[in-house]
Formats: sequence, C-alpha cells, structure tokens
Amino acid sequence: MSKLRVSIHGHANRVDDQFALEALDIATALTIADINVGTGDAEIWDGEQRLARLSKHGGVHATFWRVT
Repeated sequence: MSKLRVSIHGHANRVDDQFALEALDIATALTIADINVGTGDAEIWDGEQRLARLSKHGGVHATFWRVT
C-alpha cells in the first residue's frame, strides 16, 4: 500500500510556510489538511501524481473547502 503525501502551503506562499505529512488513506489525508490549514492551500499527492488541490474558505467558523 502506498502512502499519500499531504503538502501544506501557507497563505503567503513562502517556502518557510510549506511542509508535508504522510497519510495512509484519503480520509486521513483530508483530516490532516483540515487540522493543519488555517489559511492557505493543501495538495494531496500519490507519488508524482497530484490527486487534489484544496483551498480553505470562510472564516473561523463555517469553513468550507474548494477542491480542484
């Protein structure tokens, strides 16, 4: 079973604001993104293939995700 990589990008798009974590499945990858993205984006990768780009929208409450 391959692991997925969740790449977190900060709102300012600076290199310092970027990091990646591993997940065993897509549900865990989405949970990791939800916990770790305050403002900014995340990408879910399976090896060299990007599965999704996630953008968090909304305020402190009632946030939602745009998936591309």
